[in-house]
This record gives sequence, structure tokens and C-alpha cells, in this order.
Amino acid sequence: MRIETAATLFVVVIVVSSTSFAVPVGSSSAVRDRPIGALSSDGGPADEAAAVDPPPEATDSATLSGFDAVHETGVTGDDVRVGIVGSQFAPDHSRISDAVAATRRFSGRSSGLFADTSHDTAIAEIVSRTAPDAELYLASIGPDGGHEAYARAVSWLRERNVDVVVDAGSYFPSSAAGMAELNRVASAAARNDTAFVTSAGNYADRHWHGNGSEGWVAFANDTRYNTLGGGEIAGAVSLRLYWQGDADYDLYLYRAVDGEDQLIAKSETNATGRTEAIDATVPGGRYYVAVRGGPDANGTGADLFSFHHELGISSDSGGMVAPATAEGVIAVGAADAVSGERRPYSSTGPALDISAPDGADTSAAGELYGSSAAAPLVAGTLTLMLAANESLTPAEAQAVLRDTAVRHEGELYLDTAGAVQAVSSRDPAIEDAELDWFNGTLSEDG
Repeated sequence: MRIETAATLFVVVIVVSSTSFAVPVGSSSAVRDRPIGALSSDGGPADEAAAVDPPPEATDSATLSGFDAVHETGVTGDDVRVGIVGSQFAPDHSRISDAVAATRRFSGRSSGLFADTSHDTAIAEIVSRTAPDAELYLASIGPDGGHEAYARAVSWLRERNVDVVVDAGSYFPSSAAGMAELNRVASAAARNDTAFVTSAGNYADRHWHGNGSEGWVAFANDTRYNTLGGGEIAGAVSLRLYWQGDADYDLYLYRAVDGEDQLIAKSETNATGRTEAIDATVPGGRYYVAVRGGPDANGTGADLFSFHHELGISSDSGGMVAPATAEGVIAVGAADAVSGERRPYSSTGPALDISAPDGADTSAAGELYGSSAAAPLVAGTLTLMLAANESLTPAEAQAVLRDTAVRHEGELYLDTAGAVQAVSSRDPAIEDAELDWFNGTLSEDG
């Protein structure tokens, strides 16, 4: 059965252990032609429904392995200031209120009386638990803050002389220039004696990278469509397409039905260039994405992101956006606190610096999974290192953090006790702390 009207479109902000800047709404005007080789009765490439929450195997003690041993030596983060960037906080929450030194909102409008503060408050809670005597400075950029609000927030934190900044968000601005500005702000902070920690993102299976072409772009071989989810989906669909160069692209969302598949949404012409976006709500059905390049699109690199659903065809690496791609920041991936394996949804790529366990049990948001949960553990570790050695600079702390990390198959995994011990002149008993969350199944390989 075919629907006769396009789904209602609206601007949304997606939060799945990460945050996203909203972008201009796409148009739903009808387009008759469609990509050759779109969905047939076989359902197209198979994939499973997107899921960030893994089975609850991890224990909170495993996730926070190493921190208790450090705290017992008297290293608790005293005299260190930590800035946290997020959408919205609850600074009076019982688990963080005593640690909050200052808070400020930089968004253009209020998030409203019933705004969800659980995610960002949970990030602050994890930082406070890992470094209980550190001072917290909370900078809220609101649900739809842009790069200007972001720049003001980071500037305010730097004026507060914070030693560490943690941002557990991944942002999707409406232009390539906006993405570059976010990276510039984060890099500037990192260059000015501030340790800047951010989440790598949870888009490993929701991201595709490839070469564009004139006409319908092939995602793999001659497949010129990319399915969403593992079957029928319903509700919010949010898509972003980024590319380099002067080419022009259009982004399409189709519903697979008997007969001619129906166009649900087409991205509007974006005056800022190098970005296309679709935000839509859809009824239950099977959907796919298609991309069409203009005359100058041949050979240009393109990146497609799907916020809510796995893509039927995704890339083995990549899926990281600002500020994780900024020079000098520490981009943190998520790992299983029991097996030590990197989470399959955690974004990877050359910009990934280190992985840490997720699955912390918070009072603000319950069990928190994804790279957002891992990033504050790294921030907390850096905080403890600076508290253990007052002469240590944030840049030096970052170098030691990497040098003491467990190396496995070319990737780095957080060793909190080892990092603090390397810079500390305090109780040597910390040397006996075991990296329980990682060493259980994987061994170091230098």
C-alpha cells in the first residue's frame, strides 16, 4: 500500500550518548526519477536494528577499575578544574552539586521546563566520581546551539582557567564551515595548555564513506541505495551528507512499496555548500537513502551519516565528526568493560586516540553506554594525573596517558592507575592496582 503524502518534516536534535546540532529542514517536493537498483522484494542488504545499549554484562566496578586504588593513595583531583560542555545540566543534582563551582548557559533559547538533563548530568557525575575533589564548570549550549554558542562556551571555560575540558558530544552543523569552526575552537583550547577530551561518537555502523560520482552514487559495487535499519522502521529519520570540493549533491529518502517507490524527502539546496540534510518522521515501512551527484561530483569524497538507524552499507572505519577530528584533542572510543573489546558501534579512524570502558551506572541516567560514557573516564584520569603532580602540564599529561595505555592490535586502551603512577610521587602501592576491565581477556602486546 502506498502513502499519498510525504511525511511531516521538522528539525530534531538526536541524543544517543552524543549530541547533534540541528540543521535546516529538507524539502519533501516530489521527484519522479529514482536510483536504478533500488529495493526489490528481497529487502536489500541485511542489517540489524541500530542499538547503542549492549547486554548489561559490564559491572560498575569493572568500568571504574583503577580509580579506587588511586583515590586510596590520596589522589582525588583536588585543586584541578574540569570544564564540561553539554546541552543541558542539572547542577543541583545530588551527585554533582557539591562539586559544581560555576555553570552558565550559552544557547539562544531555554531548553524548557521539562528539558532532559540526564545525559549531560551523568557525564558530570562520572567525572566527579573519578575525581571527587575536582571543581566542575558546566557550560550549556542548549539543544540547538551552533558553533557560535560552542565557541562562547569554550571561551568561558578557558577564562575560568580550567585544566581539562570534556565534551561528550558529536556535532553535525549545517555547513562544512561550521564543522571547521568547531574543530578550530577545540584545537585552540588544546594548544593553550588545556587537555581537551571528547567522545569519538557511536556511528561505526551508521556512517558510509566513499567516492562520489555524477548521477546516482554507488554505495557498494553497483548498489545505488542504502537501507535504513534491519527491516521496517518508524519514527524519526535524520541524515547528513558531507563532502569536500565544489561538487553538488542531493540527498533523498525513499519508502519501498509495491510498484514505484515513494519519495519521502529530498534535501533542500544548501546555500552554505558541501552539506545536505534530511530530518523527517515516517510511518512504519522499509526505507532507503539515495545520493545524486552533479556534474563535478566524480571522484570527490563523501560521507553519509544516519543518526537513528544502521546503514545497510557502512564503512569499516571513520564516522567521527567535530570536535573529535580536531587537532590536539583526545578522541575516546568505547570498549566493553568485561572483555576489553572495542564496542562495534564505536566510531574509529585515524583521529581515534584511546578507548575506555563504558557501562557506568549513574544516578542521573542509569547505565550509560557509548563513547559518551568513556570520555569522562579519560578526563577523570587526566584530572587525577594533574592533581598527583602539580608541575605537570596538560600537554605532558596527555603524552603520559598515551605512553602508559595498554596497546592491543595497534589501539590504545586506558590504564588509569598506570597513568597516575607514572607521574605521582605518592604512595607506591598504586603500582599493585590491576587493570581489571581490560586484562581479563586481552593481553598487552607492546
